[in-house]
Formats: sequence, structure tokens, C-alpha cells
Amino acid sequence: MKPITVLIALLISSIGFAQDNSEKIVDVAYDACDCIGKIQTNLSTEEKSEQIKSCITSANMAWQLSKSMSEMSEKVSDTLRQLEDISKIDSLIIPSDNLNISLVSDSDYEEIEAYLLETCGDMETVYFAEDETTENSYSDKDKAMDFYNQGLVAFDNQNYKKAISLYKKAVKEDKTFAFAWDNLGRTYRELGNYKEAIKCYKKSLRIDPKGGMPLMNIAVAYGYLKQFDKAKKAYRQYGKVFENNPETYFGLGRIYALDNDMENALDNMMQAYLLYQKINSPYIKDAEKFISILYTELENQGKVDAFNRIAKKYKIQISED
Repeated sequence: MKPITVLIALLISSIGFAQDNSEKIVDVAYDACDCIGKIQTNLSTEEKSEQIKSCITSANMAWQLSKSMSEMSEKVSDTLRQLEDISKIDSLIIPSDNLNISLVSDSDYEEIEAYLLETCGDMETVYFAEDETTENSYSDKDKAMDFYNQGLVAFDNQNYKKAISLYKKAVKEDKTFAFAWDNLGRTYRELGNYKEAIKCYKKSLRIDPKGGMPLMNIAVAYGYLKQFDKAKKAYRQYGKVFENNPETYFGLGRIYALDNDMENALDNMMQAYLLYQKINSPYIKDAEKFISILYTELENQGKVDAFNRIAKKYKIQISED
């Protein structure tokens, strides 16, 4: 395997882009985010990553084309303004040298992607959605489904108390309605009631032990409660069900860091980095940022050798240039 270069100096710096390019970044990201929001959430993580990349590239090239056409139009206008009496001209040929259009698919790609990570909520929603269904994912009872659908609307409108009431009604109608338990837990989590959220996730997992949403979110909730050993166990369980998923290692990296175990945090974060890279995920940048934070922490502790040892283990080269 060829070594992968992680540029620490770049990672430590905050996300940004050249001032003269900022308008382009925002415009392209806006169109790309709209495209990303239309990606089907039942795709694999790798497929989602590819489609996100396609959305960014298409929006980027469309912006470049629009910009070139605008500049071309201005050149034509300048040519016409220089003519003494345009009314006497039947036709006009513009030299082809003035009409060349060059589109670069990866122009400012990293800056656009970084901006999307910070601003495009649809990207996170699409990327992390767990839509794989089983027999008990939905209910065959009309009342339960009606309450559930109303709960989804209330949640989207950030009316969380109403959403909780509706999801409770849904699970009262059908106690084996896994997605209703999932979303009830999600809503409790949104309100910061992590203990109730965990209870809901556990009920969902009794119904479907392989449910991706509760497996991931129960680990997150334990992390918020600072029950780090339970959080680690939950992430490892998620990893058993969803093998080679970078979120397992990213989550473990975060929990180990919160538990002040920076070496294990780095070990897991580098595994996440490699897996993100393998599927061409935009969230590799989150792993990069975390690696740079861990570098700083270990440097402050006088443990740069430990950082380098772990980087070497995963054949990751670190450059501070």
C-alpha cells in the first residue's frame, strides 16, 4: 500500500478559502447541496459518496460554464460597441479563439466540499440515513402509521414535544414498531434527554438487534452521558453488524479522546481516515481535523513519538510542510 500523506499544517488551519473565490464557493455549494438533498437515502455509503462527488462536480462545472458564457457575452458586447455603424452590418463572425471554454472538474473542489460539510444539512441527513428495513421497521396498523407520519412532520418543524407525543401514540398502537421507537429516541436526544433516548433505542434493538440507527445513536447517547465504557461497547457492537464502516472507528476515536486516552483515539481515527478514503467519503475531512487535534494534544504531552508510531502502523505519512 502506498503511504497516504496527511498535511498537518493544512489540517490545523481553519476551513476557509481565498476572498476572491468566496462567491464561487458559496454559489457552487448552494447548487450542490440542492442536488445532494435529492440523493436516495437507501443507497450504500459508498454509493452516496460517489453521488455527492457527482453533485459537487456538476455544480462546479455548471458555474464555470455560466461564468465563461457571461465573459463571452461581455466580449461580444465590447466588439459590437466598437463598430461605427452596426446598422449597416448583416452578419458578424466572432473569431473562435475568443470562444474557447475550459472547464476544470476539480477546480476548488476541496474548498467547496469543506464549505458543504459546514453548511449543508441535507448532506449529513442523506449520508447518515439508515433506511434499510426489516419486517418490523414499519407498522401494519393504520393508526400507528398515521401517528408516526405526523410525528415526522412535527420533528421536521422542530416541534419536539409534539413529536414525542405522536411517536408515543404510535408505539402504544404497535409496540413492535421499530422506526417509531428509533425516532422517539432521536427526539429525546434532540432535547438532551439521553437517558430516555437510550431506553427507546434499547426497545428498538430488542425488536431488531441489527438496526443501524439505534446501534449508532445509543453509542452517541452514552458518550453524552460520559458513560464511556458503555459507549465504546456500543460502537464495537455497531462495528460487528456493519463491518468496515468508518463511523465505528470515528465514534471510538471521539470517545477515547473524551476519556483522555489520546493514543487509542488516534489509532481509531486513523482507521476511520483510511476507510473514509477507501469509499471516497467527504467526511474524511472530519477525520483529518480530528487527527490534527490529536497531534496537538500528544505534542503537548510530549508524545510525538507515539503519534509517529501509530501513523507508521497505518502507513500514513505526516507532513508539516
